[in-house]
Amino acid sequence: MINQDLQTFQTLETNPKAGFRVLSIGGVPFVQPTTPPMVLTTDQLAALRSAARVAELGRRRVAEAIVGHVQRELGVSPDLHAQAIGAAADKVARIQRDQRARRVGQVRRQVITANRTVAAPAPTPEVQKALQSVGEALDRLRATRQTARNAREALVRSKALSPTERAELAEHANRARTANWAALALMRERSIAAEQLRRAQLDAFWAQTAEAETAELAQARGEVIGASRDAESSRALRISSRDGLATLFEAGAITAHQYGAGRAYRVAFEAAGVIRVASLNPDGPAGGRAQPSGLQARSAHELQRAYVLARLRQIELAVSGLGDRELNVLRKVAGEARTIRELGGGGNTREANQAALRRALEAAVRVLAGPVHLGLKRAAGR
Repeated sequence: MINQDLQTFQTLETNPKAGFRVLSIGGVPFVQPTTPPMVLTTDQLAALRSAARVAELGRRRVAEAIVGHVQRELGVSPDLHAQAIGAAADKVARIQRDQRARRVGQVRRQVITANRTVAAPAPTPEVQKALQSVGEALDRLRATRQTARNAREALVRSKALSPTERAELAEHANRARTANWAALALMRERSIAAEQLRRAQLDAFWAQTAEAETAELAQARGEVIGASRDAESSRALRISSRDGLATLFEAGAITAHQYGAGRAYRVAFEAAGVIRVASLNPDGPAGGRAQPSGLQARSAHELQRAYVLARLRQIELAVSGLGDRELNVLRKVAGEARTIRELGGGGNTREANQAALRRALEAAVRVLAGPVHLGLKRAAGR
């Protein structure tokens, strides 16, 4: 019989038909023949235990040599060893796949449960009306589909009718098919409209929820909360204690005119988006991208956007003449709402950055005091 002492080792695979079982000796596979049944000697058991201890110490090659020596004493052939190791590896891989699948299933169930705990808002009257119209379109589609099916079946059974009657049935089937297509298009159109309305409602709801959670967390930390009222910033939530421009104004480090110029620069900076001016290119922002002109510039949106981008470029052209530090600090503090402390450096560096910001804001005040076309004409003449 096989030694009961081997039960202390993990069994990787057992194959009575092939006559072997595979044990894990400290992570090293050990193949033991089961046909005919044999008992390991005391020395062989001691050798396997020592191999397990050696393997736990990280000396795997020594453990493999000990296990291999015991296998040779048991008469394990290379073919049997390869077959047993392959079967054990397949079983271990299968177990690992099952474990991963179970973990993925658990995570998926957790996500579904978490999503269910978040109550979505009830559809607004507008969304409910759109959903009701989708239901009406679906009923109409079902009716027209059944009518088209009946007309097609009647046309198939009309072989015994006269040509005139068959022509009438064919025309009726064509009208039914056309009505079915129109009903399908109507249902799709109304479904898309209802989905867009519902998505807009959910986006607004989750945005308000996230804003409320952010404000609550910031207040718990003792930070000052404010809301930007600029039209171009979409009422973004502002944490005043993290807004370098607001902090400097409240501390009296910059004047009201400088703060106003910084706020105007931020509006243009945020409105520019991906077309934000990144270089002093006389051809315009975004690497020479042409501004709307002619018919395109007649829309109010394009005119406003062109004006904001022109102001942004005008301010940065003026500030760049003061130096790279002034332009960099203006973009970081006035544009990205960072604090002077976030720019890094010691006390002298912070004082230098603050002075550079004041000079940049003063240049922005002078630019905003004049019409936009003056700055553009000067830039074009350079």
